[in-house]
Amino acid sequence: MKKVWFILLVLPFLSCEKVIQVPLDEADILLVVEAVLKDRDSVSYVKLSSTSTVYTESNFPTVSGALITVSDNQGESYVFSELSGEPGMYVNDDFKLKENRIYYLNVESNGELVTAEATTRSKPKIDSVTYSLEQFGFGGEDFETYLVAYHSVDNPNEENYYRLRIWVNENEVDFYYLGDDKFINGQYYEAQFFGTTPDLGDSIRIEMLEMDKTNYKYQIGLSEQADGGGPFAAAPSNPPTNIQGNALGYFGVYMTDTASLVIQ
Repeated sequence: MKKVWFILLVLPFLSCEKVIQVPLDEADILLVVEAVLKDRDSVSYVKLSSTSTVYTESNFPTVSGALITVSDNQGESYVFSELSGEPGMYVNDDFKLKENRIYYLNVESNGELVTAEATTRSKPKIDSVTYSLEQFGFGGEDFETYLVAYHSVDNPNEENYYRLRIWVNENEVDFYYLGDDKFINGQYYEAQFFGTTPDLGDSIRIEMLEMDKTNYKYQIGLSEQADGGGPFAAAPSNPPTNIQGNALGYFGVYMTDTASLVIQ
């Protein structure tokens, strides 16, 4: 939360104090768009909120009453309606992404028009998920941990950008697993979830998301901010985005695949 400092004026000949608020430009309030569209039923949504002035208690108040449409380059169009009981959350349960299309987002809110464009690739495929019991030594002691890996084949006919999400007992692991196909184009490959340490009996769920380059750069920007960037990193800034207009956020279209297993 941004702090507000009040200026205290002490006049030399008057025994009184006056509190003055620094005038700020209300135009600094921006719409915040979180648009996540996937190729599965009833999982896509557009979430709207806004930035706040420094005099507002809430950091990101929700935005209701917007008109939201999602269309594609094949002429299909869908209206996303605000969900009852969840202000700022807009859904269309009949919507599902399709491969190799260009999608367009239009958001009309408070007289402002915000647009975005994103492209789907082919659907990714998790061939299998495996795990192994690994042993290592540290500080003179021996440790054991389970290491989860997924196996997949990259599509050789396109540039691919991936994010992998993993849940242990339905709790998502707080790591960004991101990668492209620069060194695996068209290959069968295996990748481990380093930093994820499940135990015997734990259930594992994995989601593989395939995205375009612009959204991949946005995800990398988010991961760098989440990581903190180290002691010599530059000050945090807004990640590169595909949103056009007086707004922040992103429009993500993701072809997906999922897999699960139990450590036993």
